[in-house]
Amino acid sequence: MARQPVEADAKPPVLTENTLDREGMIIAALHAMTAVALGQEDVNAQSELKGRKFEVRMRFGCPGSANATRSMTYDDKEQVLRAKVTSDLTDQPLPVSDLLYRKYEGAVGFVLGQPWLLSAGCPRPDFAGMASGQPTIVLAQLFTADESRAQRPGSSYELTKPMKPAEIPRQGLDLLVSGRLAELADGRAVHCGVHDGAPACLVAGKIDRVAILRAGSDDVLGEWGQGLGPAR
Repeated sequence: MARQPVEADAKPPVLTENTLDREGMIIAALHAMTAVALGQEDVNAQSELKGRKFEVRMRFGCPGSANATRSMTYDDKEQVLRAKVTSDLTDQPLPVSDLLYRKYEGAVGFVLGQPWLLSAGCPRPDFAGMASGQPTIVLAQLFTADESRAQRPGSSYELTKPMKPAEIPRQGLDLLVSGRLAELADGRAVHCGVHDGAPACLVAGKIDRVAILRAGSDDVLGEWGQGLGPAR
């Protein structure tokens, strides 16, 4: 495919905090998406993203919502909360049609979902169905064949937590993904394009911790990562 004409260099994203949260990551992705859409070169603009720490929240289990890769259920009989999160990207070999992916053999990644929400939360019912044409932003770790499999994040996370009915999270749970941004094969930390007619961005990182928390709090129900072992 012919490259689009390159305009002036893209402006670097305005990111004031040292650690990127959900809002900061969405803003960084939108800057990268803008550069691609306008034919601007943004390799230099993205240079300050590489190695940045991130802690990004994604809400799931909201009332009346369903997600194929994230679920929350409560067993009234056993009085336990069960939650499961699986990667939105396959760990099978990636297609080689995109030059970016040719050096990688797989990935684990999580779609931020509802990128028009700068904070993780359950939107009002009249906003919950907004999907048509919205961009996709995926936080992912891509793997090369020579990387140790033992150092890769898992593609599935499950927890079972004893819980009284009065303690059930009525506004869902937060998936928290932490780590550092990494450089992709094209020299960027964020790679954007068009997928199925809508813009999409892959934000590359080295994921070192995945946790499930009570919505809007720091109450950890389960966490996984280097040195943490199974959920605790």
